[in-house]
Amino acid sequence: MTTQTGAAPAGLWRGVPHRMSIGLRHQLRDDGSLPSENLTCFLFAFPGVRVDVPRLERALARAVTVNPALSHHYRVDPDHGPQYREAEWRPRIDVVQPPGPGWESTRTEARRIADAELDNPFDLRDGRLLRLTAVQRPNGEGTVLVVTIDHTVCDGISYAQFLDDLSAAYRDEDTAAPDRPRASLARVAAAERRALAGAAREELCDAWRGRLPDGIPELVLAQPTPWTECTTEGDQATTVLSGPEYERHVRRAAELSVSSFMLATAKLLHAMRPSVLGDELSFFSPLPGRFVPAARGVLGNFVSVLPVTVPAPRSADVSATAEAVREGVLWTLRHQGVPFDVIRDAVGNGDAGNGEFSYQRRSVFISGNPVMRLELDGVQGLLSVPTLSDAMFDISLWIADTGTELRASSVFRASLLDRSLVETWLNALH
Repeated sequence: MTTQTGAAPAGLWRGVPHRMSIGLRHQLRDDGSLPSENLTCFLFAFPGVRVDVPRLERALARAVTVNPALSHHYRVDPDHGPQYREAEWRPRIDVVQPPGPGWESTRTEARRIADAELDNPFDLRDGRLLRLTAVQRPNGEGTVLVVTIDHTVCDGISYAQFLDDLSAAYRDEDTAAPDRPRASLARVAAAERRALAGAAREELCDAWRGRLPDGIPELVLAQPTPWTECTTEGDQATTVLSGPEYERHVRRAAELSVSSFMLATAKLLHAMRPSVLGDELSFFSPLPGRFVPAARGVLGNFVSVLPVTVPAPRSADVSATAEAVREGVLWTLRHQGVPFDVIRDAVGNGDAGNGEFSYQRRSVFISGNPVMRLELDGVQGLLSVPTLSDAMFDISLWIADTGTELRASSVFRASLLDRSLVETWLNALH
């Protein structure tokens, strides 16, 4: 989401304003590596189930064959910067034995591995995009899988698609039907260029210019500070709606003709607004820009983070804010298709950029998460997330409706926000 405001009330934001770039080029370190912190690393626990690792490895190979992006490596081209290069690569699963007996030792070791994944830099010079680790004892039951795909080629919908592919390959191992690869990212890019040639491109850019707030594409809360001067130490908070609370939330969303995600977003915006939001309400939620047929089902990072201003004055209640969120989301869905470089070069930066693209902004990030399911022989893995120690934004909010509960999790910059304040915002969902 995006807006512009003056000074925040004392005590809410602590310390000196910090920023961190979210762009590939801006995060590139001198040694050619990238920070690998991302939310495409999840843990799937199978208590009481000893996963057949060789069988899962064969399924993994089939899933990678279907998705060409996962069989690529990165390279840094001296003229064109970071690029993919194709590589013959058969994925393998690392098997790790927990240090102690019992299921809790297995879970603890898996979490240690997942946390370490997010501390390892992703090396552009030789970086595999997919890693899968199985934690299990040689003769004991119970397995925890750590599945990591780098965010540079995998948005949330792509990760969920990969889990479906892996589940299907494990289930249908004996099928004789050949695996047909989906389109490559290069083919999708070529289709985008054709679709956005000439007047179509200008029409889309003009539409977005009319809806963008000043200081795009993130929430402006304070004077911009170069990301190289920021600190990113983060903390986490989570809340869950289940049972009667969840049922009331779903009923209220239906009464307002909005989705569960839209109502949750409206509740969060409404709770945060007295503290950090100005008179103009704008927000962005990453929407997968799969607007060309070639992108259907393709693994990739198609996220477009253009914000939109919405008609919700400061006096708006939750119902009015929910209607504004609905209008903004639907407008965005109808106007997808502007690749990120076009956003930067053609749409512009608003008035607050001083000639700099708006990587350097105070920002709040709200995203809907698809339901992540990994199913092996009819058993669905119990999902958990690694411990995130870095905050890519001042505060990130992820909302997922599983059909039985609503989960909202947050990672926020500890140097700027107090946990008690973030928990107050999350409690607005109840």
